[in-house]
Amino acid sequence: MNRIVGRPLSALATVLGILLISACGTSDGTSPSGGRARPATLSASPSSTDPAVTGVQPLYDLSRELEDQIDTVLIGPALDIDGVVAVPLQSPYMDDLLSEVCDTQPGNGVYLSAFGQRREWKASDLRIQQFAGGWGVSPAAEAVAQVRGQLGCGTYRDREGLHRILGERELSRLSGLDDQLMFCEVIDENDPDGSTHLCTALLARGEIASRIETRAATAERAEQVTRELAAPAAQRLAAVS
Repeated sequence: MNRIVGRPLSALATVLGILLISACGTSDGTSPSGGRARPATLSASPSSTDPAVTGVQPLYDLSRELEDQIDTVLIGPALDIDGVVAVPLQSPYMDDLLSEVCDTQPGNGVYLSAFGQRREWKASDLRIQQFAGGWGVSPAAEAVAQVRGQLGCGTYRDREGLHRILGERELSRLSGLDDQLMFCEVIDENDPDGSTHLCTALLARGEIASRIETRAATAERAEQVTRELAAPAAQRLAAVS
């Protein structure tokens, strides 16, 4: 496997700094059943308790086995990629949308995960995150389909910068899944200090979805790593009974 060479791009370094700050948040490391709260940045409407409106799944109405199953679909902790090391997290627990592409927000039938967990890895100019969570209110494949339907927005802006959607990317059919999707973006492509390439693979089976995100200095590297990690992530997910 080829090792990334060259100095890290400053734009990517900025993104990595943002993600490291996110990784070292204020969570106390407890599991969802121990009272973990959703991230403050994903607030629901205070005027409604309807899950379809708020996007918040009724946690204690979900399967008791779901949390344990999600724990088994995370790959690693070590990855067989030159120069890549695990990022220590204060807590692995994090609920999230399956994707925030095109400024997707929770609510109106778009749900946050339940019992979400993550792992992160980094190299000199590479950043990888796997996230897995439960979608017990509706099938996880429906969440993937919702993301697929958002990709036509073209461009959007978030805290990382200006994203341009490059479109779906081919991903070999992975057995045992209900749905799969891979797409790529470029962030701040006109920045004189350099752009960041982001590729995402979404995998769904039953009530669980898994997400692989790779940020890299080049489109080729982002696509390569995302495809490489989608296979073991799919195997873990397909093994859930």
